[in-house]
Amino acid sequence: MLEFQKLCREIEGLNPLQRAALLTEKSVDVITGLRKLECAEFDPVVVLASFIIGSVVSDGSISEKDYLFIYPSLAKAFGNECNLYEIKSSIKVSKDVQKVIADYTKELLEIISKADDRLGNDIISLCLLVTSVDGKISLKEKRYIRQLCKT
Repeated sequence: MLEFQKLCREIEGLNPLQRAALLTEKSVDVITGLRKLECAEFDPVVVLASFIIGSVVSDGSISEKDYLFIYPSLAKAFGNECNLYEIKSSIKVSKDVQKVIADYTKELLEIISKADDRLGNDIISLCLLVTSVDGKISLKEKRYIRQLCKT
């Protein structure tokens, strides 16, 4: 069982070099694992990238500054696997944002339910690593990502 709060503290305690190395390692593991899953309805990599962006907009908004701040981590994690600008534009800041975020969460929970525990934990770690690029994981980001532990 994943100890979510402990994992958050460990990730927040990483220095930038450690965070980058772990981000690279987890990205490779997660992308490889997601590609092995049978998911005909949606692309698991796009769903994960969208979920991570959703963590930034979990308060109902995303500024260009927020997006640009996490973009290097997203690009490092996902490379050319998906067009992150399209994902950003699909999460329009409006009253519909909560439904879009809920849809991505539901899809990611479905993906995690098909995965083994290690891949599920790696997905959660990757989400936390990307959102902690400033060395902190906000309470809203923690609440949002913690939903993945309820599988």
